Amino acid sequence: MPGTKEVFDFDMHFMDEFLNMTDPPLMEDIEMDFKNVEELTPIVPDYDAWAQQLSHCPTFQDDSTMSSPPAMVFPQRITYMYEQPSFAQTSPEMLMLRFDRLTCGILSIKDGPNENPWRTLIWPMAQTSPALYHAISSMTAFHSSRDIPALRVAGHEHKSESVRNLLEGIEESTMNLDTAIATTLALAFAETWDQHLSSGNDHIQGARAMINIALNQHKQSALTGLNLARLKFLANAWVYLDVLSRVTTADEDTSDDYDNLYCLYSNPESPHIGPSGHPGFGIDFGLPIDSTLDPLMGCASTLFPLIGRTANLIRRVYRAESNSPPMISQAMELKLMLETWEPPAFVEPPEDPTCDVRHALQTAEAYRWATLLYLHQALPEIPERLTTADMAKKVLVFLATVPLASRCVIIHVYPLFMAGCEADVEEDRQWIKSRWAAMSQRMRIGIIDKCVDVMEEVWRRRDEYKNKVLPSKVVPVRRNMVSPSDLQSSVGNNRPAANRRGSSFNSIAGASEGTMAWANKLRRMTVGDPDKMDSASISCRGSRDAVNGATGTLLTVRGRLHWIGVMKDWGWEGESLCKKVQVFA
Repeated sequence: MPGTKEVFDFDMHFMDEFLNMTDPPLMEDIEMDFKNVEELTPIVPDYDAWAQQLSHCPTFQDDSTMSSPPAMVFPQRITYMYEQPSFAQTSPEMLMLRFDRLTCGILSIKDGPNENPWRTLIWPMAQTSPALYHAISSMTAFHSSRDIPALRVAGHEHKSESVRNLLEGIEESTMNLDTAIATTLALAFAETWDQHLSSGNDHIQGARAMINIALNQHKQSALTGLNLARLKFLANAWVYLDVLSRVTTADEDTSDDYDNLYCLYSNPESPHIGPSGHPGFGIDFGLPIDSTLDPLMGCASTLFPLIGRTANLIRRVYRAESNSPPMISQAMELKLMLETWEPPAFVEPPEDPTCDVRHALQTAEAYRWATLLYLHQALPEIPERLTTADMAKKVLVFLATVPLASRCVIIHVYPLFMAGCEADVEEDRQWIKSRWAAMSQRMRIGIIDKCVDVMEEVWRRRDEYKNKVLPSKVVPVRRNMVSPSDLQSSVGNNRPAANRRGSSFNSIAGASEGTMAWANKLRRMTVGDPDKMDSASISCRGSRDAVNGATGTLLTVRGRLHWIGVMKDWGWEGESLCKKVQVFA
């Protein structure tokens, strides 16, 4: 089976044998006894024929970019090269090779020999299910269509075949439930990656009922072994897709099936101890939990139900004219749960060396702060000690601690998009754009390009507003502040130096220039920087004015300076970024 350890070992052994092959010996190097040979006709190699064969050897380059081999000078020793079979890019062999080598790698943050569930759990079912086979082929074709546009046609053909077989299997009750769920989720990914259709919501909703049925059956007759592992993976994959589609959707669907399933099937009395003996974590659907990273949610699986609830609330906020007290109350509850959420204390290290547990933890924190940022943008009435810029900065810092070589980068689209839209410093913007470019190069999906388009439009609108509109609205505000001359003549200046605010910093380790610079920095952190008081005051005042209705909604989810406002103006309202800019992995 492609991607297994056995195939990997065989490939490596074959390559070793191939590289150790020696050239055929020349005739003069062979010691032979010619005494009993009457006549020996020398064998002259047909170099022209060899050269012609070598010129047609297939390569991994596209046919349109192949160039003719350089002219060869003969006679000379050459190395035998076995001609490899040539397959069309749309052939089943090439699609399965791309699925194994490319597509599987962006569907799981764990891609060790036995860790990627798309190889170990899903692909074996495709051997006996035409619907699942065509769904995987469609998903793979759309994934590679950016590099090979002709694969888009193949992707649509496989998708049509998959849907037809899926409907027949469901109507005739000839398809296993787990196979149907896997097919539906693969079709969701396929349509998400289709640059023109790009909507997987219908399939995500279709998987909802099947997941419920499967969990009910498991509750009545518990699954074990691979069947249980497969159901757990499918349930978690559906939660991941469903929650992130809600985050980027402004439609009226506020169902919380993922939450209902969690409450219905969770068993608080069951011990949360995994097979390794360590405390487990994850969404408890009545399935055994363990301490391993989820292929898509990492160690943030218990955070995703909170993200889903937040997304549903923001959908209601977007459609309402104002934020009602019940909305604000629910937002406060969600804010508290998000702030108190903690990642698991123990996570088993994966086999994949490119997936580090520390990177998964940093990614989980980025998801948490990105959701808090989104919540504050929807309901600015919530008292918050940090500004939206501060929260966005925290998200970017957490993402920056994860190197681009880490496989966790494939699930950074959501937090990077949320925080990236808030960047207003050129240095930060350049770093964000370089991050997008690196992710696009690795993942090879057009979704990232759409994210960049929306983000840059948000930047353009905010820069234009700040440079043209905002200066004309600035009204000088008189503040009751004491001048420096008054401070010098103030009676309070006669107090001992040790009793004055901040003066104790000046006496630490002498009064050297470096110490004074450090003291001034520490003083600003303690009592506030006068240069930053205006922005801080505006931030605090903005929260109060939002309650009184005095502040505009330009930067909230209802405003045109928010990324949702960009989608609305571009005609994407209600379609979600899953349709135009799927915030996935």
